Amino acid sequence: MRIRWFTWSGAFAILVFAAELHAASSFSQRPCASPVLAKAGARCGVVEVAENPSKPDRKISLNVIIVPALHPKPGAPPVFHLEGGPGISATQAAGFYAGPGSMYRESRDVVLFDQRGTGGSNPLHCAAIENRSPLEDEFVAADLIACRKELSAKADLRNYSTARAAEDIDAVREALHAAQIDIWSISYGTRLAQEYIKRFPTQVRRAVLAGFAPLDYKTPLFHAMNAQRVVDLLLFKCRADESCSSKYPKLNSEWNAVLERLDHSPARVSWNGKPALIARGPFTEAVRQSLTVAAGQRQFPAMVHAAFSGDFGPFLALVRKGPSPFAMGLYLTIACSEGGSRIAPGDVERYTAGTFLGDYRLRQELGECSEWPPYEVSPDFFAPPARTPPLLVMSGEMDQVAPPDYAEQFCSKLQDCHLVTIPDLGHGPFDLDAWRGGDCYDQITTKFLEQGIIEDSCLKQMHPPAFR
Repeated sequence: MRIRWFTWSGAFAILVFAAELHAASSFSQRPCASPVLAKAGARCGVVEVAENPSKPDRKISLNVIIVPALHPKPGAPPVFHLEGGPGISATQAAGFYAGPGSMYRESRDVVLFDQRGTGGSNPLHCAAIENRSPLEDEFVAADLIACRKELSAKADLRNYSTARAAEDIDAVREALHAAQIDIWSISYGTRLAQEYIKRFPTQVRRAVLAGFAPLDYKTPLFHAMNAQRVVDLLLFKCRADESCSSKYPKLNSEWNAVLERLDHSPARVSWNGKPALIARGPFTEAVRQSLTVAAGQRQFPAMVHAAFSGDFGPFLALVRKGPSPFAMGLYLTIACSEGGSRIAPGDVERYTAGTFLGDYRLRQELGECSEWPPYEVSPDFFAPPARTPPLLVMSGEMDQVAPPDYAEQFCSKLQDCHLVTIPDLGHGPFDLDAWRGGDCYDQITTKFLEQGIIEDSCLKQMHPPAFR
């Protein structure tokens, strides 16, 4: 933040303000709770920021983990990890960088901090929603109202925006005395990265945007359409695969039959040792979520065939266990303000008709947004960066959230934007241990971040899991 003063009468005020800003941008170290991080020499702590810069009395302690460089290179900028969601903790990925992802910190530190409203940074949890079974409807008005009242007592939800999160990135950068940073971002994190680049263009040297989502993305308007695209591709790929096509020769008709049956009546199953029902809406949303990774996609034919035969066990094996990883209070705050509020009634039918998901997920979330207070968003927020540092956009051919078209349109308008589309990859590099040659992904991204070079010849050796 830069402030200009035009009279000497403000001299004392600016000194006080500068002192407060410096205090807010310092890193206070604390012991790392994880033995893995302690063994890696990680530094854990907090950076304190004002919830509202114009009212600095209420503070947020941003949870920060710094995983140190293996062989530090003087002057090398740290890599900042920006997580998806919105609502997912970034620091949960620290173990990856301390272990199998150590190539990212070969010559410089990796910095992870929980975005305000997530993880250890004043999380905005809605326990009743996050703990609800995936087989039930997510939208329950009474739970939304209760959570909204509870969170409003400890947070001004208007200050948990993408724009505020971008300011927090710079506060952490400043606290760590880094002149510049590199960025690795995923999904929603790519939107946060774009906003940071727009706000602080000289502070970024290079950035990787994985599972790219544009700033004007209207979550979750396009979920049904994009998921349908991936299912259509899966049906085609199964027909083209000798083993899959011979085992499931009627996969398309079986899939349609399963959906038609659930339209008429829910399936009765045993879930966590108790009787449960599988209705079409929760079923299709759980299927959509299972398509996030190739490992889930490659189980789709077997799951459909089993469900057609009356066995929903393979489907239940794909369903999320335990609570949602999202801090739903933050998710709704951002998604409803930056996406849901811009969805017109006529959009629902236009973007969901003829899809297996239909309007289920969209109407569930619009219902939630009707009970959640949005914040105002400036119209220029939704414009992409006009100029950027060198960018590498990693896109998955089988991304059911953000298809490659988004990345292609974005990169085509920028001078130094490089697009790598990976065949058969889903929304991100979440299951590369199940691939043959999966480490190619990290080879490409680390080489770009380290040297600014695009070297993707290893893609020829990168193969997804086989159809199960």
